[in-house]
Amino acid sequence: MTTRIYANHRENQREWILEVAENLFIQQGIEKVTIADIAKAARLTRATLYRYFATKEQMAEEIFKIVIRGWWERDERAVWGLTGTGYQQVEQFVTTHFDHLLNNSREARFVAEFNYLYAKEWSVATVRQLLTENLEEERQLLLNSIRQGQQDGSIRTDIDPELLLAAIFNFNSGMLSRLGEMGDKIEDEYGLSMHAIFSQICRMFLDGLKAHPGRAGG
Repeated sequence: MTTRIYANHRENQREWILEVAENLFIQQGIEKVTIADIAKAARLTRATLYRYFATKEQMAEEIFKIVIRGWWERDERAVWGLTGTGYQQVEQFVTTHFDHLLNNSREARFVAEFNYLYAKEWSVATVRQLLTENLEEERQLLLNSIRQGQQDGSIRTDIDPELLLAAIFNFNSGMLSRLGEMGDKIEDEYGLSMHAIFSQICRMFLDGLKAHPGRAGG
């Protein structure tokens, strides 16, 4: 009984540290936040924090894992059970992703910060391993949808499926970073709603994937 109580306490403490760290990362940026800042905000000593996490980067990685597990669970319900053409599955994947992020600005902000950390400090091998461990199944499902679309005539065939996969993930990542970095400033800059702007961007990108009669690869 005592062992279980202690284990629950450790898990609750760990979740609390990650919650506090995420708030600070979103408010100030991962680069500017220190372990001392997190300890102060969590009302814990640095020694206590070090029992759970060696660095703030390790905290950021754990938060990112939680975020992408949420993406997978959402897509498992909203995307991969969908029947239809390969293009329709790809379309659902992209639009579901952006609908979620447009309604979860904090998450977009955190992932934008995480992407900046990766671009500046982490090796490709480190992030590749992280993505393989947490997103490989989803990547394979999306690749299968692309191949299905090329076979059923709904997705253009003049581009290699692996290249289309990379293009889709980079499109999602790039737009996510834009949303996370700019937020409501986008609306102020253009005088249009973010939803209208990004829905149009998504539509233009998705139209570029479609097979069209008379077009090379279509």
